[in-house]
Amino acid sequence: MSNFDLAAFRKAKFQPREQDVPMAGLTAGGFGGYEGEGEAQPVPVVFKVRGLTADELARADQEADNSKLLVKVAERLAGSEAEKAQALLDGLGLGDDTPQALAKKLAHVQMAVVEPQLKIQDVVRIADAYPTDFLEVSNHIYHLTGQGKVAQVKRRPSGKTRASRQA
Repeated sequence: MSNFDLAAFRKAKFQPREQDVPMAGLTAGGFGGYEGEGEAQPVPVVFKVRGLTADELARADQEADNSKLLVKVAERLAGSEAEKAQALLDGLGLGDDTPQALAKKLAHVQMAVVEPQLKIQDVVRIADAYPTDFLEVSNHIYHLTGQGKVAQVKRRPSGKTRASRQA
């Protein structure tokens, strides 16, 4: 006998689980700007991230597979300009030597960072210049993904006590 309330699950509305992630490396790099006068303090850089959906996880897998195909297609299309095509793809994090796991993680971060909205080129630059920040934000994304979306359901009262009434 299952204790899963299927009827409540079917009625529930879901919203993405979000979290703010401080980016220490980008903050230290001065990319949040500075506040105050005299000895100005750096403004913390914070990214808002959300959990991924099953569809997004699958699309990232597919994009990682497609990145290898894109390299070959670009080389054929570019003909004598194969080096330029390869440099362009490398700049997008889609080079021949990009590990498939990294290509997936780049796609995950690009999809799940809600604010600021990042292009894949931005994600690649962050991963290259601030790898610890990149790993930190991806770990938060995976943690949120594992927790699932937030269900908007009415909670049933626990215990046997009755609700209080006005006297």
